[in-house]
Amino acid sequence: MKKLRYLLYTALLLTLLSACTSIMPKPSINTNQPIASTNDTNEYLNFELSNGLKVLVISDTHAEKAAASMNIHAGSYHEPDAFPGLAHFLEHLLFLGTERFPEPDAYQNFISQHGGSHNAFTSARDTNYFFDVQPSHLDASLERLAQFFIAPLLSPDYLEREVNAVHSEWSGTLQDDGRLRLTALRQAFNPDHPASRFSAGNKESLDISNLTLRQALLDFYNAYYTTDRMTLVVLGKESTQQLKTMVEAHFSEINKNEAVSDPVWPTLFKADQLPAQVDYLPLRQQRQLQLLFPITDQTANYRKKADRYLGGLIGHEGEGSLLAVLKEHNWATSLSAGTQMNTGSEALFSIAIELTPAGDAHRDEILALVFNHLALIKQQGVDAWRYQEDAQLAANAFRFIETSKAGSLVTHLAMNLATYPAQDVLRAPYAFDEFNPELIHSLLNQLTPERLLVVRTSPEVKANQTGQWLPAKFSLTKLKLDLNTVQLTASTQLPKANNYLPTNLALKEGKSVEQPQALIKEQGMEVWQGLDTSFEVPRAQLFISLQNPQVANNLDQRLLARLTASWLNDQLNTSAYPAYLAGLSYNVYPHARGITLALGGFNSEQPRLVEQMLQELQAAQVDEQQFARLQQRLKQNLQNQQKDRLVQQLIHQLYKDAVAPSSWSVEEQLATLDKLTTAELSHFISNFTQQLYVQIMAWGNSSADETLALARQVKQQLNPKLTAAEVDLLHTKQIPAGQWYKQLHLDHNDQALLFYVQGKDTSLIEEANLRLLAQLQSAAFFHDLRTQQQLGYAVFSNALPLLQQPGIFYYVQAPNHQPDYLAAAIESFLLADKQRLEELSLADFEQNKRSLMNNLLQEDRRLGERAERLWREVGSQHQNFDRRKQLAAMLQPLSQQDFLSFYESLMERQRGFYLIATTPEQQGTPEQQNKPLPGAAAKTEEWTSH
Repeated sequence: MKKLRYLLYTALLLTLLSACTSIMPKPSINTNQPIASTNDTNEYLNFELSNGLKVLVISDTHAEKAAASMNIHAGSYHEPDAFPGLAHFLEHLLFLGTERFPEPDAYQNFISQHGGSHNAFTSARDTNYFFDVQPSHLDASLERLAQFFIAPLLSPDYLEREVNAVHSEWSGTLQDDGRLRLTALRQAFNPDHPASRFSAGNKESLDISNLTLRQALLDFYNAYYTTDRMTLVVLGKESTQQLKTMVEAHFSEINKNEAVSDPVWPTLFKADQLPAQVDYLPLRQQRQLQLLFPITDQTANYRKKADRYLGGLIGHEGEGSLLAVLKEHNWATSLSAGTQMNTGSEALFSIAIELTPAGDAHRDEILALVFNHLALIKQQGVDAWRYQEDAQLAANAFRFIETSKAGSLVTHLAMNLATYPAQDVLRAPYAFDEFNPELIHSLLNQLTPERLLVVRTSPEVKANQTGQWLPAKFSLTKLKLDLNTVQLTASTQLPKANNYLPTNLALKEGKSVEQPQALIKEQGMEVWQGLDTSFEVPRAQLFISLQNPQVANNLDQRLLARLTASWLNDQLNTSAYPAYLAGLSYNVYPHARGITLALGGFNSEQPRLVEQMLQELQAAQVDEQQFARLQQRLKQNLQNQQKDRLVQQLIHQLYKDAVAPSSWSVEEQLATLDKLTTAELSHFISNFTQQLYVQIMAWGNSSADETLALARQVKQQLNPKLTAAEVDLLHTKQIPAGQWYKQLHLDHNDQALLFYVQGKDTSLIEEANLRLLAQLQSAAFFHDLRTQQQLGYAVFSNALPLLQQPGIFYYVQAPNHQPDYLAAAIESFLLADKQRLEELSLADFEQNKRSLMNNLLQEDRRLGERAERLWREVGSQHQNFDRRKQLAAMLQPLSQQDFLSFYESLMERQRGFYLIATTPEQQGTPEQQNKPLPGAAAKTEEWTSH
């Protein structure tokens, strides 16, 4: 599994390393200014309020969204044993009114009305609240957020309502393998450690009949929501001094309560608990072997990165690597390694291996191979040059940083500010400052069989226990390892020096363009290119779409195309993994017309990798074991689609029904997949390249001459012959005016309804009205059906375009109500909301319209984001590259009366309404399960295409 080695805002440009020599960068002279990348144009200021609140403000003069995040360095580990889930429950309650803004939806409405979004999360040791908003409304938004920590109501009137919401959220995880597996894992921990406890909360753990519950909430709030545990990050267009003034005005009121130390937690495992094995029986088709070792928490050693260094050597995927050898034996499909679950004193080092059925049957050999590889690292792998290579890769990533979305950035930094010194808040996750072989060996000495917890996930597991709070099926046993008796016929190697390091990091000369230009349009091929160095990074995005008309309407061919994409990724993995590590990403993905080769990152070595990809494709060497592994993985993925979140499954059904050409059910795909053979895949790949139309787009630090040279290379290797007209395009079907429904019985414990309204055409004015409707209704829909009616936790609405077809959806997932009830509730909301929309002041209407226009006109924040958007237009053959600007221009003159007329016609069913619902087979009476939804049963096969 490819691991994202260099994440947000990291690492400093480092000098070359020598063994045991510090490469700590020179500290910033201004201690209020975090060390930042030379490519980072933001201004930063770190300070502390008189009440002890640590703050970082960021001035981004180009920001199209302002944002803020408040992190509380306390979470579920800190809550009392009597009320599991209390920290999460408190997080919910803070949104339901403050003394200054008492309405339960005041904060949400304000943020939504001004083009923003908001959320929060509770983890083991942190609770985080964050929002983004139009920059001009940052000050008022900060005022509202600050009141969460000054004077929240925590009203008794909302306790039952919000417990219901927490319970509904918990209910939605009853068939979530990730949560269930965690439940099983917790049984292996020291029962006195908070990691062993249930933390989500439900009606039983948060019993509102217990009169001490609210007092426990207040006690927790007063103990841990203190300024010594708070870190605030704010981003806006204003100067850092102006932002500081805003923060001082709103957050200085937070009382500086007496600091409370963290509880003293015992070790994660008692002395006699390891080695042990947890066997978890998953709901999805999944086979995994995870090796967990308790190690010393490495947070304090963040400048040395000993655990990251080890993770890179264990998780490498190149020639001779642990994963490569496991693949040769047909035992595994992916592998990852690294640290997780830091507790402050301890952490877990994880080696996670995705197994094949054959690998599941050879677990002892796999364990022996892993420990042999660890021994090899200990003997030969702790080298200064390897650390130097990691440092150089980090340096490149840091030097050419691209900006993140404002909300993501402030959340990331607020958590970092709680963990690292202010100067290192940007660079800490990727600082490779000191090669310390003693520390690396110390960690290796903790990765021993005696300290091992094995977590096996497999449909073959024989479970003998069930979790208390979530119905996880598992067993827990002491592990007896005797690796000396295991006969191994294979051995691993350590990676060689990376030969894919970029050779040219210079930016191309010339003016950046806003949209790609067509360089070639001829039989067999079209080529688009755009020079874009506006992000100041020597990167390019390259797309090569190989389109064959046989793929669109034939299930065998569609599945073989999917297998071809997987096969090519698999073929490339070993040889091209160094390219990935060096910052040259690649992926081969299937689509309805064939496959696409997508490359990104540093562009200097892209032509070399493209040549390798096409050579592999034309060689078409597929062996039996490889085919079996790829077929099994695709089968597993298809089976697991039936275990996706309900909203994903319902939207997938909508797409299947409303988009052509052909789409097939999971059952049809599985039946056909079982019949395919290695020979058929080899034959398909060989013939696939004989009948092609090719679309190419290069965007970023790539010149027209370079793109033309690459196009000649592709043409010479593939010799495409078809025209664009010979390849089918995807298109949407028009849902007839009126209301239609489809009822499903998916494998889930909840009921759900997707209420979709399709635009009557693909015009800009139709899309503008539907997007504005989504903007105006989102917060009101949530407040009515979730907060007031408490129908369920998952309640939301949004615009939902299908290709060029505009639309809007309303979604409710409910544990206790049948779909016909949900349909009636949504229908009632839509009818009642007409009056709210009519009574909306002109100022509010115009404000919402401006918010939507601002969102549409937001500049892309990253090169890849812009390239993906432009590529979608090329691939669709519309080439409407400025559609967002056209939509904003359409909104500008739209009057409130015009919009109300649109809503009137929508409610008169002048557009197609399509309701897709699911009810579990085991819930309700047959009459309830089969009670029809309002409207008529849909005959989707009769719907006509645009």
